[in-house]
Amino acid sequence: MQGIKSLPQVFQRLEKAAFYLVLFVGTALILWESRLYFLPGRIHGFLIERAHLTIEDWWRYSLLVHVAGGLVCLVSTLLQYSKLLLKRAPWLHRNLGRIYALSIIMVVFPTGVALSFVAKGGTSGTIGFLVLSFATLFTVILGMIAIYKKNIRSHQAWITRSFALVTSAITFRTIQIALSQFSGNEEKIYQASLWLSIGINAILCEYYLLKTNKKRI
Repeated sequence: MQGIKSLPQVFQRLEKAAFYLVLFVGTALILWESRLYFLPGRIHGFLIERAHLTIEDWWRYSLLVHVAGGLVCLVSTLLQYSKLLLKRAPWLHRNLGRIYALSIIMVVFPTGVALSFVAKGGTSGTIGFLVLSFATLFTVILGMIAIYKKNIRSHQAWITRSFALVTSAITFRTIQIALSQFSGNEEKIYQASLWLSIGINAILCEYYLLKTNKKRI
């Protein structure tokens, strides 16, 4: 009977391990791939695809700043869901949270909006990135307001939604690689990967929040 009772705990630990595995491996892959934007003498494939825009200083600098801000967001969230960190070093949790929020508000959001108007994927890509940019901004602001009011539960919910949107970058790249194995239409693959990454992460986020709320009741 004890073994049967412990099964939910085993599944919970497996879910947590899978979550951290995907988060850390996905972030590492994004970091590795993004290095090409900043290494001298190296050119990222995306810059080659958008060669007609690289002559525009505003686009080139906006892209580099956006990528850097996004990497800061991803790295700053790696340990934010650790209960051990929150218990042993709450000051670090708070400071990482501030870095995360400021990078979104001051860097990722404004550059994301600017870049969305010339995004790959045409109108669908533009709308998708605008939705992603504004949703990420609003959720992080609502999370900040909640913690200012000392509403921990609301803070956790809104920041989790923001986190899901930020990490859609990992889901996007995964889906893009997978779909490219079955189709050669890069434009459609890009559009599908963008919207699927937003949708999948949003659904998984709400599932997680619903599951967490049921445990508290």
